[in-house]
Amino acid sequence: MGDVSAGAMQEIAMALRSTRYADELVSAGDEGGRIERIHIHKLGTVEIRFSWWKNGHFQPRPLDVTEDELLPLIQEAIEKGVFSDNFLIALSSILKKNNF
Repeated sequence: MGDVSAGAMQEIAMALRSTRYADELVSAGDEGGRIERIHIHKLGTVEIRFSWWKNGHFQPRPLDVTEDELLPLIQEAIEKGVFSDNFLIALSSILKKNNF
């Protein structure tokens, strides 16, 4: 879970969608699987949610996808800015450390 930074505060002000639970700041994916950057109201944190949607409605169930379906979703999430730069740098470091 991430604390709310000044940049995140700007994202919150421009939220794509807002519910009692959270503000959707950035989203990748479409009908079906999504990766979302969300601000949790109660906790005051910015978090990443892997979610499943059906007929335009959030489904409170796990997102199950194949690796072949997950890769383009992750790519889109990176391109749209769902993940922070710090996260991507750390992920890159992990991959390099493990010879990928």
